[in-house]
Amino acid sequence: MIHPSHTTRYIYDLIKILNFDIDDYECLSKNDLFAIFWEYIEKLDDIDGSVDELEHLKKYLINVNINKIKIADRDKYIDIAKNILFYIDNNCLLSFTNYNTEDELLKDVKMICSYCNLPTCYRAITKLNKTGKFKETFEPITTGKTKILLRKREQKRLKKINNLMIKTTDNNGGSRFVVRFD
Repeated sequence: MIHPSHTTRYIYDLIKILNFDIDDYECLSKNDLFAIFWEYIEKLDDIDGSVDELEHLKKYLINVNINKIKIADRDKYIDIAKNILFYIDNNCLLSFTNYNTEDELLKDVKMICSYCNLPTCYRAITKLNKTGKFKETFEPITTGKTKILLRKREQKRLKKINNLMIKTTDNNGGSRFVVRFD
C-alpha cells in the first residue's frame, strides 16, 4: 500500500506522466485514489518497457516520501552541493574549497546522493562523475517521477540531435535539393 506521506497531487502527476488509464481519478478521495492506483500498478508488468522502473516506483511509494524534508535541511543539502560544484569548477583542487581532505568531500557527496531530487544536488553528482577524479562512480538517488522526467527529457534531446532534414524547392527558397544531418 502507498505510504500516507505521499500527496494526491503526486499521484495525479504520475497518472498524467505515465498515461495510466484510470477514470475520474480527480474525483476520488485520497484513500480511494491510493487504493485504485496501487491495484493498477500491481497489475502492470512494466513501465515503458522497464521492469526496474516499476519495481523502483513501488518501492518508493511504499516508503516515506523523501521530498518531505525540512526547508533548513534542504538548504543545507543545496549548500553542500554548491560547495561540491565549486570544487569541480576549480579543477578539483581542495585548496580553493572548504574541504581539508578528500574524505570530507566524499562524505558530503555520499550524503547528498540521497537528495538528488533537488536539481543542484543532481547536477553536483553528475558533474563529479564526469570529472573522472574518483574511481568510484556515485549514483544519484531520485524518485520514480524524477527518473521518468529525466529519461523523457533525454529522449527529446536525442530526437533533436538525430534528425534527418530534407529541404526541397518549396521550402528552400528556390534551391534544388539539400539533405542535412544534424
